[in-house]
Amino acid sequence: MDFELSEEQRAIRDLARTFAREELIPRCAEFDRLPDGEDAFPWELIERGSKLGFNALAVPAKYGGTGADVLTQCLVMEELSAGEPAVSKVYSHNWKALFGLIAIASEEQVMRVVPDFLVDPCYCLGIAMTEPNSGSDNSLPFSQNPASGPMLSAKRQGDGYILNGMKQFIAMGAQAKMFTVFARTDTSVPWTEGTTGFVLLPPKDGFEVGRLHDKVGLRLYPQFDLIFNNVQIPEADRLGEEGTVHASRRNITNIGTVEATSTALGIARRTYEIALEYARNRVQGGRPIIEHNLIGMLLLEMFTRLEAARTLLWRSACSIDNGGNDDPKLARATKVMAVEALNYITTRAVEIWGGMGVMKEAPVEKLYRDAIQLYHMGATNQVNILKAFPNL
Repeated sequence: MDFELSEEQRAIRDLARTFAREELIPRCAEFDRLPDGEDAFPWELIERGSKLGFNALAVPAKYGGTGADVLTQCLVMEELSAGEPAVSKVYSHNWKALFGLIAIASEEQVMRVVPDFLVDPCYCLGIAMTEPNSGSDNSLPFSQNPASGPMLSAKRQGDGYILNGMKQFIAMGAQAKMFTVFARTDTSVPWTEGTTGFVLLPPKDGFEVGRLHDKVGLRLYPQFDLIFNNVQIPEADRLGEEGTVHASRRNITNIGTVEATSTALGIARRTYEIALEYARNRVQGGRPIIEHNLIGMLLLEMFTRLEAARTLLWRSACSIDNGGNDDPKLARATKVMAVEALNYITTRAVEIWGGMGVMKEAPVEKLYRDAIQLYHMGATNQVNILKAFPNL
């Protein structure tokens, strides 16, 4: 397989790399130390990156976007994540949410969102799926048990629906200008048959953004609770027919998986680069520590895992771009491998930095905290394994 990049791919990759090195890295460590809240969300950097074209990168060309393929998206996500993964996640989450909307919405519904998204550099999209008692079973799913899956209720009333319940861990819950909301219209059947999608454009009577979750890592990429108290949604804002949302979203699953994988790869690369530079300059025993065999062996293992993860990711991305005719478990296996490689690399970087590795003044401490978050993005590693297992 030829992984030679086109001139256009190299250009957008280099643009993202420059933005990451010159603007994200110098600024985001400062943001990370702020208390969680609106002040810690890097609006200025999000707007700057959007004006460079990153927010519109994956929007299909027929809607006025760049229409970049999945491999190009992965290149950009890696570069931006090497600068600040939370900023990268804003763009890639928007792409994922938009792909999901296009997969299940009518053209009229899509056009109510996309034009505003393209002209507003701070337009964020939300996906309201996860609930306090419904997380991994949304991805697995346990289709034989009607008690699993989302339980936010959507009951018919007149020419619309009334939504009641709660969502949890919703990315950019306070920043999003549009949500795709998944609600249960029929609890007598499995959630895969009884869940319906809705468009919600805040503000809305009865809709409230709840608490902001205080995370260990990726602190600039916020997750909130969302409260629904008799929220009225007109039938015109229902996405497709009742109970069809799960089937409509299946063809975008791999895109969401490689999104998390690319984020992991960017953090891993940045960590490896920092560890390598430190090992070349830190002197112990009269020579740079990279010349000590144990340190050199650790760095080589880090390099090997990083390159293996990137190779598998690019293959997975190319498979999606070519119509998804490759092994169905490839994207999920890639995500598992990349996250395991990431956490190996960040842990070893902390060891290479020695006592400084756990000090907040050193850069590897933040990378170590960010790495942990990837176990729970793009579905947990365990769920990805369970989903891939039947295809062995």
